[in-house]
Amino acid sequence: MPDFMEETAECNMKIAVLSGKGGTGKTLVSVNLAAVAGHSTYIDCDVEEPNGHLFFKPAIAREELITVKIPQVDEKQCVGCRACVHFCNYNALAYVNNRLIIFDDVCHSCGGCVLVCPESALSESDKAIGKIEIGVAGEVNVYTGILNTGEATGIPIINRLLEEGSAEGRVPIFIDCPPGSACIVMESIKDADYCVLVAEPTLFGAHNLNMVYELVKLFDKPTGVVLNKCMNEKNPVEEFCLDKSLEILGRIPFDHELASLNSNAEIVVNKNEKYRELFSDLLETIVDRVERESASHEPNRVHEATAGDQERHRVELEQVCGEKVYGKVTADDQEDHRMELEQVCGEKVYGKVIADDQEGHNAEQEKASGINDFDEPDEHCIEREGANSEQGYASNEMEGGAE
Repeated sequence: MPDFMEETAECNMKIAVLSGKGGTGKTLVSVNLAAVAGHSTYIDCDVEEPNGHLFFKPAIAREELITVKIPQVDEKQCVGCRACVHFCNYNALAYVNNRLIIFDDVCHSCGGCVLVCPESALSESDKAIGKIEIGVAGEVNVYTGILNTGEATGIPIINRLLEEGSAEGRVPIFIDCPPGSACIVMESIKDADYCVLVAEPTLFGAHNLNMVYELVKLFDKPTGVVLNKCMNEKNPVEEFCLDKSLEILGRIPFDHELASLNSNAEIVVNKNEKYRELFSDLLETIVDRVERESASHEPNRVHEATAGDQERHRVELEQVCGEKVYGKVTADDQEDHRMELEQVCGEKVYGKVIADDQEGHNAEQEKASGINDFDEPDEHCIEREGANSEQGYASNEMEGGAE
């Protein structure tokens, strides 16, 4: 295990590796990160097409069948009330020709139909949808999920994989997520400490990267990008990262030797020292980001605060800095001042502060804080005072006329 992995307090960190589509290098990155980390856990959550085990070739220690609950009907008890049919939002049940039909493929195993049946005509049985395999390859614990062909969802398998893989203790966990941004991807990243997005240097690569970027933004996960198959030419994905302020953690060059080794299911860090150095540097960068964000108690998220929050945080940041703050606050400045700013605010500080409509927001801030209550009279106050004076003058004239 590298020295920086032995020293870090985040040795039980969970790193999820995602991509917008298959073939971008997601498994290449996750497998070699786990290999270079030494004693670690690799979890292959791409249950529809797992291939991490082809690289590690682990000795299988245990297999576990994964089942879900599916309703079954006792036709003698069923009276055709259709309570179960009306209850199911997924249309997994239908009552046709005086017979209840159950569609296993769309059943979500919630068990609600069994509960609402007034005649107790429904019960549940186990249906196997796949399995998990647990093995060891050198210092790496390998967890693989396999979904049976034709099954609608692999979420129960992924949940079981993450439960088993997280029980290993204080070792880094690398989660090889399914491609895309569907529900199975959401399940894979929900407990991750950091997300690594892998992308290709093409327009389609930028489009697919945007999909997973929106997903990790939805989950409020700290993230960085690895650019794969890089060449000395214009890179649309790099431009996307700059536009979205996404950190580029590393670049993997377009390399025929690396491609050949990877296509033959070889772990490249074990075959060439230059690849070991490349992935060691990448892992060190990721560990540094996780530690830095953990120390600050609030990561540099991929989203920004609302305009109102931004200006409020700007005023408070100026109090901390002792000077005016203009334009965008850079990531380094944000991290340096974040903990001090949280002490001033008395709350967590999210996102970046930007200068949107500064004058308008400053005026609102001054009005809310009462800074200028006694310095300059409000325009409306002047008008009201003038109106009161006129009313008083008119009143005096009326009283004089009456006398």
